[in-house]
Amino acid sequence: MDGLPRILVIDDLFGRNTINGVNKERENLCAHFLWRDLTGDVAARSSKQKIVKPAAEAIFFRGQTPSVANVDTVVENDLAGTLAVVRSGWVEAFAKGEVPWALILLDLCFYTGKVTEESNRRMQGMPEGHSGDDDFRTYFGLTLLDAIHKEFPDLPVMILSSKPREEVSLEFTRRGAVGFIDRADLRGPEILQDALWHHGLLPDSSGRIVGNSLPVLLALREARRSARHRENILIRGERGTGKELFSQYINSVANDRENAKRTFVTVNSAVLSSSMFASELFGISPRTATDVDGKIGLIEAADGGDLFLDEIADMPQEVQAAVLRVLQDRQITPVGARKPKDINIRFISATNVDLENSDSGFRSDLLDRLRFGGTIILPPLRDRKTDIPILAEVFVRIAEKNHKGALKREITKDAIEKLMSYDWLGNVRELQTCLFNAVNGNPDVEHLVPRHLVITSQLDKNKIQAHATNIKAEEIQTRDYIAPATDLDKILKMQVDVHFGMDNIMQWAGCLGDIEYANLRLLANCLKAALIATKDRTSNPAGIIQIHPALKLMTGDSSLTAVEAYDIIKRILGPLDNDLKDDLRDAYKQATLQRGKPRKRRLLPRKREV
Repeated sequence: MDGLPRILVIDDLFGRNTINGVNKERENLCAHFLWRDLTGDVAARSSKQKIVKPAAEAIFFRGQTPSVANVDTVVENDLAGTLAVVRSGWVEAFAKGEVPWALILLDLCFYTGKVTEESNRRMQGMPEGHSGDDDFRTYFGLTLLDAIHKEFPDLPVMILSSKPREEVSLEFTRRGAVGFIDRADLRGPEILQDALWHHGLLPDSSGRIVGNSLPVLLALREARRSARHRENILIRGERGTGKELFSQYINSVANDRENAKRTFVTVNSAVLSSSMFASELFGISPRTATDVDGKIGLIEAADGGDLFLDEIADMPQEVQAAVLRVLQDRQITPVGARKPKDINIRFISATNVDLENSDSGFRSDLLDRLRFGGTIILPPLRDRKTDIPILAEVFVRIAEKNHKGALKREITKDAIEKLMSYDWLGNVRELQTCLFNAVNGNPDVEHLVPRHLVITSQLDKNKIQAHATNIKAEEIQTRDYIAPATDLDKILKMQVDVHFGMDNIMQWAGCLGDIEYANLRLLANCLKAALIATKDRTSNPAGIIQIHPALKLMTGDSSLTAVEAYDIIKRILGPLDNDLKDDLRDAYKQATLQRGKPRKRRLLPRKREV
């Protein structure tokens, strides 16, 4: 894995295959943008082209059927097939812990119709086209853009076309595209690299921040965007989520982009006492007193670069006031000095505390200045569990290297299964500690097994489900399931036939909230069973939930779309979001990531515990 961005190019010209297997237009495009063609189709295999230093990996798709067309072949646009290809490098990639599409490049005009002798002479395998194909009001590319953005709202799409930009500028912007590259523009590669940096979903190429999950890639993108300016940035996240790593990432990518070497200085706010902070932060002027040497303060040491203020919630009030003055004046006065010094630094701050809460004791005016350039929110490990296998591999190798004489070991599937079953209150740091202890305590073995893993956080409630083939009815009839599925007809009939009348008014008065909650729980329990039954266990013995197959099973509707499945999840689980656990919680988070959070609906008050 060389860390290159992976781009999906949807274009009828570059994505087509030809009878002789050669697609010169694609080869020229790859040479122009310095792409390595990983499509794996006939055109890619037939190419003799070698890109020595590729800038990205590209996979091409025609967006039409058939992919190979000859004279008399009828070419048609293929919306469903195109979405399936997009899905394979997005939803399926995340489920497997693989690197997803960094960006999609989308053509506007797709020519359809019959391949004639004349059209084939002009461009092999291309049809003659219909009148509406070249009408900017009915471009198939815009139809694709609508569908992609609706199903995959976080996936960045950029237009790559030879058509006039001004014709469709408003339309592609409204539909969610992040920009436009004219195929004839010689600056195309430069424009694309800038778009990838700003909009692309790219892992950390240095390998210090490990993970391919969507929450991590979105956080990395926000960090890169923040690196483009010199305004102050606030990083928020639970303990152990990697706030200092992200601050270093901001500094390093800014240096790479500007070809600079800006300094990076770390300050632990908790050790800045009221009596000593001035000398630590501002320094001491030489000859301030007898036998007192001059000292450069931490702020001056970071001049021209970045100062990382860790755990700012622990900063005493006197220190807060002094830092606020520095932010206002952009000057410091060392202890014993008469004149202030100008400074040019960016403050990157971090906290795991709700600083907006009045009980935090943190100055709101200081908070506003520290987050003036934006706030980056880091995901907890429980929201990025697909990264755990990759993180485990990295941490075990580091531990083996650090422990002299430790054998290289294989992490067994059931060990990964155990790691995946916990919510990790201490996040990545706790996972790292667990694996370091496992290696240090067992240096002379070639396998890391579950018994080596001592997990301090008490989260035994998240036990791993058995393999789908071994799931027995009694194993999934936990206390969350109010009755066996075989009694479902009886339950439904009882609900329909229940009697409400004046004779039992005291029993049903005020019970609407109870009935509403009970029915939502019934639906949630059915959904939970469907998620368990359809888990993908090929790459992870613990199983990875699959929302679309689960909802097809639950509804009995084989034509149900993924978008409809996500919306059903939101409708069922949205009102219960505070009570969700395990698979139901993960399903709801996936649905809201894909389709956005639903409008909050408050449940009616309940009288009974159901």
